[in-house]
Amino acid sequence: MNLNGESKLEGCQNVTCIDGSVVVRPLQCPPVIKPVCQNTYSPVKVYDESGCCFKYECQCICSGWGDPHYITFDGTYYSFQGNCSYVLVKEIDPRYKFSVVIENYYCDSPNGLSCPKSLTVFYKSYEIFMTQKEINGIFENLIYVNHKLVTPAYENNDFRITENGIETVVYIPAISAWVKFKGMMFSIQLPFSKFYNNTEGQCGTCDNNRKDDCRLPNGTIESSCGDMARHWPFNDTHCLPPAPTPPAPPGCDPAICKVLHSRVFEKCHDVISVEPFYEGCKFDSCHMINTSIGCSSLQIYAAACAAEGICIDWRSYTDGKCDYKCESPRVYEPCGPLIEPTCNSRYNTKFLAVNNEFSVMDTLREEGCYCPPGTTLSSPSSNAGSTWVSDCQECVCLSETLTVVCNPLTCPTAAPVICTKEGQGYEYQPVPGQCCGTYSLEAQLFQHSCSCCQEKATSKKEVSMVCTDGRKFNHSYIYIEECSCLQTECAPSEVSSGNKSLESPGKQ
Repeated sequence: MNLNGESKLEGCQNVTCIDGSVVVRPLQCPPVIKPVCQNTYSPVKVYDESGCCFKYECQCICSGWGDPHYITFDGTYYSFQGNCSYVLVKEIDPRYKFSVVIENYYCDSPNGLSCPKSLTVFYKSYEIFMTQKEINGIFENLIYVNHKLVTPAYENNDFRITENGIETVVYIPAISAWVKFKGMMFSIQLPFSKFYNNTEGQCGTCDNNRKDDCRLPNGTIESSCGDMARHWPFNDTHCLPPAPTPPAPPGCDPAICKVLHSRVFEKCHDVISVEPFYEGCKFDSCHMINTSIGCSSLQIYAAACAAEGICIDWRSYTDGKCDYKCESPRVYEPCGPLIEPTCNSRYNTKFLAVNNEFSVMDTLREEGCYCPPGTTLSSPSSNAGSTWVSDCQECVCLSETLTVVCNPLTCPTAAPVICTKEGQGYEYQPVPGQCCGTYSLEAQLFQHSCSCCQEKATSKKEVSMVCTDGRKFNHSYIYIEECSCLQTECAPSEVSSGNKSLESPGKQ
């Protein structure tokens, strides 16, 4: 019940009780000014707590690709060929405990040019590590949360991770932060209202002002962002200075880069400036041994267009140089959902059917590898027709019925060892928890044969390497901390001499 003269907001209208009568007036919102964004991205509407009034804000989007090229939050383009781990973005005042680190490595070039290798997102107490590995021309995304391998879609109270065969996406709803990684490219999108004038690193300052993009750790502004970038190493004091940028070969004008200026991307030209991506494409194609690395410039420009709602099917216009090989039977699609529906109803309910803070991800479209038309993914971790090992069982996803059938894994048996010296005998005593094995008299070595093993816990570790010339650098690798094995059936222990076969668990 409202008192006389008291007002409340209902459906974007002010409802006021005056002398027993109800007076309804539309809510008066402040005038809206649409800013001009220095990074050329379209400003977005940001609503207030009432959901009735809005203002326009620029989007703080930082991206990097190739060997590598960067575009800061405010749109400054530069190249940097460092081969260490660097801070892309961190908060000047750590309000949200958010930062992103990139690891670069020297790639496919005699000139010491570098490429992105991995991306790590730090948020609160979380460490989200993203990288890729290539197997027979097919790239596999690997994601670790606090050093443990996870399978997307992955979600907790703080963030969600998706993966579609090409791209890994991390979304943090509390701070409206997006981080995307595709091996040779990345992008970071932060809200202007939460990160205005509070970012530093290779991505620059989020304030819609290019003049302060090249900020150093001490707060001063460098004249060149290419020179600024080397001042942001992450926990690495042994980084070598980046190699000088070599000149482009005379007359180099790659055909693949001309696609960016063609009608293929025409719909996006008026929305996002194509010039930085064109310059990056020319640099990569003219300097790298593998000229197809120029595809990353087209790929990241297409991704930026997709974020603006413009789908570009561009790969078929590159004469096969940029074709993407998906794991069979999945097929490439230029614009698909971040999360693909499966035959698992509980999975669909958790990630697709619930309207919550992650629902904003449902409308986005990205290129990826998806099930062919008319088919459905059986489960989030399997493709139709694929096989895998789980709990020492070999499973296959039947394409005809879209069901999973598992059978006990057949483990190989070790060949028996033949003793050739007479007068010597060996006894094998069982040791609980040990694997079956055989003893070689010649090598005086007990050979174990432990099958059906899989890792249970892994972690990312670093080791300091020292070269013969005195240079030092850090090397990252995945360390297996714990394995789970299914013990094989072993024959009873026995004593044997001469030429008899010996098989039993234990030791000499």
